[in-house]
Amino acid sequence: MTDRTRNQLGRTWIVLVAIVLSGMSAVAFQGRASVVVFAILTLALIKARLIILDFMGLRSGSAAVRRGLFVWPLVLVLLAAAKLVATGMPSV
Repeated sequence: MTDRTRNQLGRTWIVLVAIVLSGMSAVAFQGRASVVVFAILTLALIKARLIILDFMGLRSGSAAVRRGLFVWPLVLVLLAAAKLVATGMPSV
């Protein structure tokens, strides 16, 4: 592992911690539940992308592999969002 890679992983780890703390504060937010849920789903996609690129070491890898791995969390988030919309999630 080079110093550049170690520094990149350190920065990515700090960003991931910030995203987790943002998600925790979003849950504590007393706003509309649908906005909070969609914010957390968006944060999950950002975390997945960072993990795929940096911790799986695919930032310099094949673009097809990166896209293929990112499709999985994207499909899960879209399914979760569709289920919330279909079930009529309360806005309280």
